[in-house]
Amino acid sequence: MEKLAVKILVTGDVGAGKTEFIRTISEIDIVATDRPVSDETRELKSETTVAMDFGRLTVDDNLVLHLFGTPGQIRFDFMWEILSFGMLGYVIMFDSARPETCWNTRRVVDFFEALGDVPFVVVANKQDLAAALSPEQVAYILALDDGVPVLPCEANDRASVKQILITLFDLIANRSGAD
Repeated sequence: MEKLAVKILVTGDVGAGKTEFIRTISEIDIVATDRPVSDETRELKSETTVAMDFGRLTVDDNLVLHLFGTPGQIRFDFMWEILSFGMLGYVIMFDSARPETCWNTRRVVDFFEALGDVPFVVVANKQDLAAALSPEQVAYILALDDGVPVLPCEANDRASVKQILITLFDLIANRSGAD
């Protein structure tokens, strides 16, 4: 029997932890399109994703997750729609230690919600940092609709990332069962 491949998108603002999230859970070395930063993003990191990241996780004998990470910089947002084709769900990463990024993250939320009714979760990443906002605070500053799951995460912790994907996959499965 052939494995079912499920496409999951990991998106969010620049520096939110998308690449680290995928790298932490992927069973393969991720395919990354990181390039040296050439703008104000230099204050955050030395390299940035310019097209996509790709990782894979085999869940069981019948299911494999294909994880696609989007670039976070607005100038690469043309990739968002391209990468969204065929996704069954998505993860929006938010750097909960940098609340000033809420406007860019809200733009990401609005963009993907406009694509259609696809299950998603919002991740309050970097919960290990003292300055991190709680998931409840993240939901508030992003003005999320009631019912949008906002989950705590540390993108470099495999168990944390796994819990995010389990929650998202439950949303996808429940949606599929309701149709």
